[in-house]
Amino acid sequence: MFTDIAPFYDLVKSHRNHDAEAAAIGSLIQQHAPEARTILEVACGTGTLLARLQEYERTGVDVSEAMLDIARKKLGDEVALVQGKMQDFQLPRPGADVLLLLDGAIGYMGPAELEPTLSTFAGHLVSGGLLVVEPWYTPDEWQPKKIHVTHHQDDAVTVVRVGYGHPCGRIDFHVTLGTSSGLHTFDERYDFTLHPDDVMKTAFTAAGFVDVRKEAAPEFGRGLWVARKP
Repeated sequence: MFTDIAPFYDLVKSHRNHDAEAAAIGSLIQQHAPEARTILEVACGTGTLLARLQEYERTGVDVSEAMLDIARKKLGDEVALVQGKMQDFQLPRPGADVLLLLDGAIGYMGPAELEPTLSTFAGHLVSGGLLVVEPWYTPDEWQPKKIHVTHHQDDAVTVVRVGYGHPCGRIDFHVTLGTSSGLHTFDERYDFTLHPDDVMKTAFTAAGFVDVRKEAAPEFGRGLWVARKP
C-alpha cells in the first residue's frame, strides 16, 4: 500500500494547509495537555506534521516503508520512525503524552478493528495522555458514486488522480503521472469504513478513554475527536 504514490504524496496533499494544521494541534495540546513533552503520530506518512512540531520529542509510526523512507530524509535522526500497523504496532518505549491519528486514517479500520485499535493507542499513552483523532466521513456525510478529479503539478511532475467513491466507503483511484520521460499509470484502492459518531464514541469508551468529545476545528473540516486515558 502507498508504494506507487509515496514519491508524490506530498504533492498530492499540498492542498492541505499544513502550517495551520500544526498550529491548531499545538494549540489543542496547550489547552488539554500543557505539560506534554512527547508526541506519537500514528499513520505519520511522510512526516509533514511531525516536521512542524519540533518543540516536542517525536515518534512516528506508519504501515508503509516507502512513506517512512521519505519521512527519514525529511526528519533526519531527530525523530524515531517505526514501521507497523496501527491495529497492533509495538514500540520499544511506549508512554507518549499525546497520540495523533490524522487525515481520516481511522477510516481504514473496519468495525471489528475499531475498538482493538483504540486499545492499542491507549497502551501507548501515559496515564492522563491525550488522544487526538481526525475522523473519516460518517455515513451521513459521505457522497457516493461521484467522480473526483484532482490535478497537482510542480516543476518535475504532473499528477492527475481520478477517484470514485463506492456506497460502502471504498475509494478507487486511477492515477496518471506525467514527467519528462513520459506517462505512467497505476490504480489504488482504499477500503474505508464510514463510522457513525455514536459508534466512534462507544469505541473510545470501550477502549478505556474518558472525556470523549468531538470538537469543531476549522483547520480540519470534519472536526477532531479528543479523548483522555485515565
